[in-house]
Amino acid sequence: MSNAEEFLQYYNLIDQFIKNNDGYDTYVNFSQKVKSSKNKVVLKFKDELLSLGALRNAIVHNPKIKGDPIAEPHVETVNKIKSLYLKITNPKKVIPTFQFQILGAKEEDFINSILIEMKKRSFSQFPVFNENEKVVELINTNTIARWLSENMEDNGTILTENVRVKDLIPLIEFKQNYKFISRQTSVYEAYDLFIEQIIRKKRNLDVLFITNTGKKNEDLLGLVTIEDIAPVIKN
Repeated sequence: MSNAEEFLQYYNLIDQFIKNNDGYDTYVNFSQKVKSSKNKVVLKFKDELLSLGALRNAIVHNPKIKGDPIAEPHVETVNKIKSLYLKITNPKKVIPTFQFQILGAKEEDFINSILIEMKKRSFSQFPVFNENEKVVELINTNTIARWLSENMEDNGTILTENVRVKDLIPLIEFKQNYKFISRQTSVYEAYDLFIEQIIRKKRNLDVLFITNTGKKNEDLLGLVTIEDIAPVIKN
């Protein structure tokens, strides 16, 4: 199989996938499908797909020279379209990419132990669980800083004894600034949730909590921050 033949094979597979995924009619051309697609991965790689579509048109619609296409893709180009096909049809999911045991605290817990763990593990936020182990809020270092500021004595000392996690909740700047997503969510869909929040509310989501089907009453499987996911979608 020549490079051109292999390139066209994967081009057609991508074209058919987008058509089926978005329910396009047969007469809709490739560029229209790509530009109008609701698939987050297709939109992520829109410019690359449109460029590859232009190459496909050069191969198919131009007269052949001694039976060979006028444009013969490089091996790198063939590998590129194969890679895009895999990313579009089977995108990387948030699980297992961001699966790990989440350290949190219950509302009635004292803050001393969680502050020690935050320092030890170098993390900046933690979920607050109710008595049923379900998320009720998220506390980050900004919340802790506001609490420290409000509870500092004139001499600069701060007493943390007998202070419970629930005492910090009133000082959260943006309450319930998180969302739940299912384990089947692609990393591209997850990233777009952060971007959509920034556009709509002019601020970032703190985290995306991952559960089996995206319901908040399910056990947590992991979590994602925008700092975690930004490098992943570039690969």
